[in-house]
Amino acid sequence: MKRFEHPKAPVPFLLVDDLEENLLSLEALLRRDDILLLKARSGDEALELLLEHDVALALIDVQMPGLSGYELAELMRGNERTRRVPIIFVTAGTADGARRFRGYEAGAVDFIQKPIEPDILRSKVHVFFELYVQRQWLAAQRDELAAHAAALEEAARGKDILLREINHRIKNLFSLTAGLISLSARSATTVPELASDLRSRMGALARAHDLTLPDLAKAADPAPTSTTVVQLLDAILDPHRQPGTSQISVAGDDAPLQGAALTSLALLLHELSTNAVKYGALASPEGQLDIALTSEGQSLRLVWDEKAASPPTSTTSREGFGTTLEKAALQGLRGEITREWRPEGLRLSLVLPLDSLSP
Repeated sequence: MKRFEHPKAPVPFLLVDDLEENLLSLEALLRRDDILLLKARSGDEALELLLEHDVALALIDVQMPGLSGYELAELMRGNERTRRVPIIFVTAGTADGARRFRGYEAGAVDFIQKPIEPDILRSKVHVFFELYVQRQWLAAQRDELAAHAAALEEAARGKDILLREINHRIKNLFSLTAGLISLSARSATTVPELASDLRSRMGALARAHDLTLPDLAKAADPAPTSTTVVQLLDAILDPHRQPGTSQISVAGDDAPLQGAALTSLALLLHELSTNAVKYGALASPEGQLDIALTSEGQSLRLVWDEKAASPPTSTTSREGFGTTLEKAALQGLRGEITREWRPEGLRLSLVLPLDSLSP
């Protein structure tokens, strides 16, 4: 909380009297650098000034043509904006009991009789100056505390959302891991083979998960938005790149990627890259893998083009569990895949709806 400080802007005071010489006299008595003196020659002028300024005090002459001081005070009390403005009546007549009663009933806090004692007037004005400054400071502190409370509530809501998001992701990972173990066990013939396959596939999941970590750091908005298809391709293919070569190339359009689509596409790309290492373009340093991405309206087309140094004579070795997993991943992505087995290697075309990549 900020400490109490006097304002840099002058504090406004309202002087109301129908005689210019009286206004000039009051102005001369009260002139200070930290006070702004607003002068009105009638009740109507005073009301206009009060619509524009929040004043610390109104010094009002009782006897004025048109609206009297009492009538002006009653109008001020009837308006929400001005009803709390302190009023001191200035009167040339005797302030008998009846006059004082009417003045206090109209909303006055005090009376000053003419001729005015300068020291008394300055003392009273200074009191209302300090009250105004403290009232403004308290209002600012109230607003600051309200804003701080709102920020704390928003942070608490963000924390709850983040915890739910983390819980959801952990459950999904457990479910996916269980499925990988079950499917790997069907195709593995030895325990080491099962362990190797699982390590490889879990590594792909871990790399995909790393791409989502920046989103989880945004506690107020944990929605995943921080990765793209190209970034995921780089994460999956980097372990297979040969330093100093261009054996793997990725080019073309990009698209945002988030949520469950990130995991599904990571598994699909992992299977393709693993098969390329075992049987295709990445099985030897002489092979070449080119990946082209093209935006087609509401879809993204990914072309996976392998040119192997020694193409396999059969495609059977590239089918099985990987194909099963690809089908499951494609179902989640609502994608379409076509394969072309050419003499130089596999050419695969994958079409993915953009709204499935970033729902």
